[in-house]
Amino acid sequence: MAFQFGAASAIGRSHLDQGKACEDAYHIVEEDGGIVACVCDGAGSAARSAEGAASLALNVSMALRAEIGRLHQASAFLALQDAIEDTRLQLQRKGPLFDFHSTLCGIALSKDQCLVFHLGDGVVMGVNPDDWSDFVVSEPENGEFAETTYFFTLPEWRNSLRVFCAPRKYRTWFLMSDGTASFAAKTLPWRPTPNFLVPVHNYLANLQDIEARNQAILSTLQSPQADRITADDKTLVWVNAQYQN
Repeated sequence: MAFQFGAASAIGRSHLDQGKACEDAYHIVEEDGGIVACVCDGAGSAARSAEGAASLALNVSMALRAEIGRLHQASAFLALQDAIEDTRLQLQRKGPLFDFHSTLCGIALSKDQCLVFHLGDGVVMGVNPDDWSDFVVSEPENGEFAETTYFFTLPEWRNSLRVFCAPRKYRTWFLMSDGTASFAAKTLPWRPTPNFLVPVHNYLANLQDIEARNQAILSTLQSPQADRITADDKTLVWVNAQYQN
């Protein structure tokens, strides 16, 4: 069992113009026989959302790392919930929770099991690399208005947390903040973009060095084409499981 992965976050044009830092965060951790990856998108309206996003991505990744051998058991779901609640408690000691608004999306993947978790917007997409028409998507969840979403810092966050188990055949995964999703996936219905995700996957899969993969993703997110489509921060995580029969 082996994993290839790569990731990058690119600051959006709107934040560059305002002299603000990137408010997206991601964290990837490998465990013997498994991997956990998270993408968190801090709300632009929240004063310390970058800190909230970074704390959440780290804490959730480390909590699920300890559950890698039992991802389809109740203990993994409880560990996920506990990690979110612990992050809320940690941040409450630093200031009002609404200062740390962030979404969450991610996967925990082992040889035989895959747990997908999602709160708010962003997109999680798993693909059968042998047949790109065979895929599973966790779509963004917006509120009453298209520009609103849900955050782990809200009182009723548990009602918005979506968790499901995905079949083993989905070996290639893309996690993206909503800035990246605006050009990296097709909507209505949500599905892979043959002219973007397929060549991205093929290129990354042929790179042996993780730093080269990270740089390739960053260059893509910083491209003039991406910048023309969205002024938002952009994060993309790619995970490719290589099963050995």
